Amino acid sequence: MIRRIRPGHWLALDRLAAIGYAVPAFLLLANEVRGAERFTVVPLGVVVTALPIALRRQRPVVAFGIALAGLVAAELVEPRTIILGMLSVTYALYAVAALCRPRTAFVGLGMALTAAAATGIPGYPRIGGAPVISVLLFTTVWTVGYAVGMHRRHLGELLRNQARLAKQSVTDERMRIARELHDVVAHGMSVVTVQAGFGALVIDDDPQEARAALTAIETTGRQSLAEMRRLLGVLREQERSEGPELAPASGLADLDPLVEQTARAGVRVELTITGQPRALPPGIDLSAYRIVQEALTNVVKHAAIGSARVTLCYGPDELSIDVADDGLGCRKADGPSPGHGLVGMRERAHLYGGAFHAAGLPEGGFRVIVTLPTPSTEHPA
Repeated sequence: MIRRIRPGHWLALDRLAAIGYAVPAFLLLANEVRGAERFTVVPLGVVVTALPIALRRQRPVVAFGIALAGLVAAELVEPRTIILGMLSVTYALYAVAALCRPRTAFVGLGMALTAAAATGIPGYPRIGGAPVISVLLFTTVWTVGYAVGMHRRHLGELLRNQARLAKQSVTDERMRIARELHDVVAHGMSVVTVQAGFGALVIDDDPQEARAALTAIETTGRQSLAEMRRLLGVLREQERSEGPELAPASGLADLDPLVEQTARAGVRVELTITGQPRALPPGIDLSAYRIVQEALTNVVKHAAIGSARVTLCYGPDELSIDVADDGLGCRKADGPSPGHGLVGMRERAHLYGGAFHAAGLPEGGFRVIVTLPTPSTEHPA
């Protein structure tokens, strides 16, 4: 119930408490202060004892200063009204300890204890054991307020850290989806463009080949749309149980369809797998597939050659990917403005602590080499 109270309600309660405290303060001061000074001392005493209660949330330091001044004035003018100043200082000191920075809180405690101990100086007005009572009261209330303030600051820091982590997670997820969409669209559109161009060339002389090109375009388009639906499905705000069922993510097990699709785009792929194939963590498996897909997309788009080589090497604790061709070698791998495909492959490799290298070959062509660390505890598939 306390957590449901809004800040404005707390301020209203402080105002009511200040008004309620002003009534007994006025009665006590009017009863204890005699003579002509009562017309100035009583109103001033009511203000300096009740005002800190009203201000203690918005201006805790100001409220504490006013209350402390009222305590000192009560001890000097009329010691029998010291109880009013003690309660007002206690109320404001709790706010200083709970709401202010630790340094300010310790300074406030020191000032309150100094004012309380000063009543024990010979010749200073005092009432019985007021110094001891004030020191114990101020110390106890300050300790409770400081503990509450530390808890609030710690909780606030945790909430801020959670907010930063949540924001970073959203950013990372958006980047991941952007990379996925780029890979899907770039590969699919490359195949479609090549097949469309080929079909336009042979449609008059060889309608059968043109029909095969259109079939390849249709198949590639359907596959790309299915991938895009899967990726866009994770952006839906509906619960997973209410939304459409999502297809499983791609992996190295899907390399054969990828090789066939690339062949339909005019590039024959020689796939070689060495070592003992095994199941990989989903993230690494997907990244490895996307790296091969993007590398082959670059071959289709830039190499101007009809063949490429893909070599997967399963080591004891790593997976090596080698994609090479003998076509045109310039892909801006090390230039000032590398393409999004090479940047995406580099990011995927570095995301899992891997190594990435892409460069043109001296004899012509281009080569992409990626090494991804994999858990050594995985069992062979």
